[in-house]
Amino acid sequence: MHQRKWEDLLDKIEKMFGFTEHTTEEYPERRMTVETAVFDGASGRIKLERTRKPVVLDKRMSYSRRAGSDVVTEYVLSDDEYVDTVRFFRWDRLAREWTQIDLADIGR
Repeated sequence: MHQRKWEDLLDKIEKMFGFTEHTTEEYPERRMTVETAVFDGASGRIKLERTRKPVVLDKRMSYSRRAGSDVVTEYVLSDDEYVDTVRFFRWDRLAREWTQIDLADIGR
């Protein structure tokens, strides 16, 4: 999801429901950002989670044929291309945990 569309979605949710929680976490070692928005909607407590990380351009594995040696995986990441992933969760009061909402099942 592009930044502008994400911001529009958050603006609409804030106007309609207001946020219970809105956080952004940076993971510099992985060059990743996770933004979370929690709100109380018509169908209960909902959490949106957007993960933004660089595109993996190449994956290199280094290993030795000696017994007991470790395999080292090195990722080559893009400097200007990113992958955005948005996931939706619903709070399950009975299980007391977040359960992911499968958007393919909503229209059925």
